Amino acid sequence: MSHKPQKKSLQELILGRLARSRASRQDDVVEYLEAVIEEIDGKSRKVKPRYVINRAIKKMVDDNLLSEHETEQSSFLSLTSSGRQKLRSIKLSSTSHLVSTTWDGYWRMVIVDIPDNRKKDQDAIRYLLKKAQFVQIKPSVWISPYPLEHLMINMKEDMGFADEVMVVVTNKLDSRTEAALVEKFAGEAKKEG
Repeated sequence: MSHKPQKKSLQELILGRLARSRASRQDDVVEYLEAVIEEIDGKSRKVKPRYVINRAIKKMVDDNLLSEHETEQSSFLSLTSSGRQKLRSIKLSSTSHLVSTTWDGYWRMVIVDIPDNRKKDQDAIRYLLKKAQFVQIKPSVWISPYPLEHLMINMKEDMGFADEVMVVVTNKLDSRTEAALVEKFAGEAKKEG
């Protein structure tokens, strides 16, 4: 059974395409996106997709989400750390991108130890953890039942928090704490549903 892909922003499509490799030829990215846009919108567009895509890419380069590398043969695009962070933010804000919300019995803990003189970094990590539906259980400890550990590990590396942030996956919590957390996350799921 064939179905149309879910409609996404052009920026999200570009970021998603470039996340697959270190760098991609700009022509390849444009051709891929033209095909995706045609599949989503059909042939009803009045403006040529190539023009719109190239304008979006230029804006994303100007906004430091992408970097452009020119060679004699071609132009290459790659994600910047800001681009990777933007893609993570898009994924966290879109429930269609969240991985399974069925609990697999494992807890994902993120332990944060960022000095107080780096308030902006503290705020950035707190914002991302909240977007990912982590719950703060101690001043520097966050927990979630959702399998987002790979996203958190990539985020800490990309943001330069390798020494300040620790990601732990465990299936062992004391029964009282676990019962309280299960109730908390079950209550959150009911609010959303």
